[in-house]
Amino acid sequence: MKALKLILLFNTLFYCKIWAQTNGDSLPNKRLIYLTDNKLKTALDSVIDKTVIDFMQSPQNCGLSIGIIKDSVVYFYNYGETKRNNQTLPDKNTIFEIGSISKTFCGIALSYAITEGKIKLEDDIRKYLPEQYTNLEMNKQFIQIKHLVNHTSGLPRLPDNLKDQTNFDSLNPYKNYSKKMAFDFLKTVKLNHEPGDVCEYSNFGMGLLGIILEKIYGKSFEEIIKEKICLPNNMEATAINLNTEQVKVFTDGHNSAGILTPHWDLGALVAAGGVKSTTGDMVNYLQYNLNETDAAVKLSHQTTFNNGSNIALAWHKIKTKLGHELVWHNGGTYGYASFCGFIKEKKCALVVLSNTSTNVDYIGLSILKHLQK
Repeated sequence: MKALKLILLFNTLFYCKIWAQTNGDSLPNKRLIYLTDNKLKTALDSVIDKTVIDFMQSPQNCGLSIGIIKDSVVYFYNYGETKRNNQTLPDKNTIFEIGSISKTFCGIALSYAITEGKIKLEDDIRKYLPEQYTNLEMNKQFIQIKHLVNHTSGLPRLPDNLKDQTNFDSLNPYKNYSKKMAFDFLKTVKLNHEPGDVCEYSNFGMGLLGIILEKIYGKSFEEIIKEKICLPNNMEATAINLNTEQVKVFTDGHNSAGILTPHWDLGALVAAGGVKSTTGDMVNYLQYNLNETDAAVKLSHQTTFNNGSNIALAWHKIKTKLGHELVWHNGGTYGYASFCGFIKEKKCALVVLSNTSTNVDYIGLSILKHLQK
């Protein structure tokens, strides 16, 4: 059966897309109507539209905001809704949870601490912890700072005492996890492998790095990234704790079944995934990374582990099929999914933010495939 695509003018900014089958049959498992500001006038417009159509036709998915940089020109594309059935299209100023993309902020914050002489990648992490923790080594190999940022510390993905927090909520699982709980866990944890040997993704490890940075600077993680990253790059909407005005443009989050989910609070492990942002701010962030004019940013892109996985200071690095280096990270909370990446040699970058937890990596990778040509 062939589908007839009708593009109807919604207003000067928004378009409503309607699909109807030529034989009149309905498609009960697909969304037939959704909002977008994609005007479908250029080749890039068409690439974006073809890439996101399956995502947007899936009724469980809610909204999508995309920011693109290509040869210093910026493009934004938005689809769906900020809240289910509110008929409000997201835009570059709409706030989403960005999940683990927050880890790249932590990596850059670490880079600043290094360039300022406050810490070294090779330092034993116990130098910055309240006790000796003799268990935090294996075969006389101790956990170094770089092992936290490139996921080779041997620490588990999550702490065993996560559910011991006060009023544990499985839908907001980090909210009341404290620094004391993190330090208590470190007293009993057994490393999964020798530090520096194997890459095993660890939210706990990155959260611990954030705690260490807070100690070094005597400031909260939010204060650190605002001072070092957000304010210098005009990222005023990027935050961990939203103010009253920001809450007004904060999207609702939905799980992969399309069910409304609570927003996440990351407690003491905020560096692992607590940042919230917009495509407008994230485009500025990606341009900041593309430019590499700051020594700390350049350092954050340098590989620190390359054995099956190529990891810099939180950023992942892969070679594309066209032979270019893609630096990227993705993110996911119970209600959101995100992806961002850049290819310095092709002067292109992209961010995809969604207020549904359905994975959006394929959207980002598909668009970047086009941008690098």
